[in-house]
Amino acid sequence: MFSQWIYGDSPTTWALLVEMLIPGLIVVLAGSKLTRLADRLSDDLNLGSAWVGMLLLASVTSLPEVVAGCTAVWIENTSMAFAAIYGSCSFNVCIIVLVNAIIGGGSVLSGATATHRLTSALGGGLITVSLIAIVLVDKFAADAPMAQGIELGCIAVILVTYVSGLVMVHRFEARAMAAATEVQPERTHPPMRLYGAVVVLSAMLVAASWWLAQVGDVLSDHPIDLIGGRTLGATFVGAAFLAVATSLPEIVTSYAAVKLGNVNLALGNIFGSNMFNIFVIPFLKGVSLARGDTLLMHGADFQLQQATIAGLLPLLLTAIAMAGLTYHTRRRLFRFGFDSILIATVYALGMFLLLA
Repeated sequence: MFSQWIYGDSPTTWALLVEMLIPGLIVVLAGSKLTRLADRLSDDLNLGSAWVGMLLLASVTSLPEVVAGCTAVWIENTSMAFAAIYGSCSFNVCIIVLVNAIIGGGSVLSGATATHRLTSALGGGLITVSLIAIVLVDKFAADAPMAQGIELGCIAVILVTYVSGLVMVHRFEARAMAAATEVQPERTHPPMRLYGAVVVLSAMLVAASWWLAQVGDVLSDHPIDLIGGRTLGATFVGAAFLAVATSLPEIVTSYAAVKLGNVNLALGNIFGSNMFNIFVIPFLKGVSLARGDTLLMHGADFQLQQATIAGLLPLLLTAIAMAGLTYHTRRRLFRFGFDSILIATVYALGMFLLLA
């Protein structure tokens, strides 16, 4: 990357961090534009905001996770790939805190539609399946055919659950919209240039994500003077730096959606992105097979304990969010609901455990 071209094989820490900001800025600019396009498509096509947020916006804004994860697996840094996926899921839930800070008035989850309870539950279920796969593959790693069968079986469950989840959410929101109004507005046909803009912005996200993954791989093995010459490690870099960087589209799009007065679009993006993040694992398996590796979730470069901690964190955060969606409290501390405060606290503790 640029840092290595300038400094050779020993780039400075600051050079690597600055280089991560450049593709990060590209992600921010592309993500903010995508939100406006998604909001317009939601109106033109007469589709629910939560479903558009989950399908279109979440899929496009999760492209960085696809590219960064596949790149990490290809360069034999599988731990960073899984840490980036789980870290992105954790950070996405923390975006609720940002939304809460913008709106104020207590928990933003208390006024959300019931659709988000379904999407958050599906996201938590997918994370659980992936964690079960990691544990079982490690347990039966000595029996290669058994471990391979378990891995492929769990990946098939992830695929079926994700696709079924999309259908369920679409039907659920369609029924809710039909019950809310007797006269449905007619659909209009958005101009083709609108779809072209989505494709161009998606390509920008893909290119920036590949760049981020390359810099993250170098940073994971780079000694940091401020912490006594220690390296941050693939799991922490993936769960912190790479996860936050690849979640920049979700941050920007959620912020823009709230500013447009469409909180359900923002929440649909958050919970839908977590579903799509786990949907990335089958892509990682494809890259692993292309490299000639028998197993994706086991190997010399796979850190089982760290991956498990990184995966349990978004599961716990999702459970807190589901409680907020169900309990509907209006109590607050300053501008924040208690669920937002708990989410931020648990996330900080989780990051500390990964670095310790």
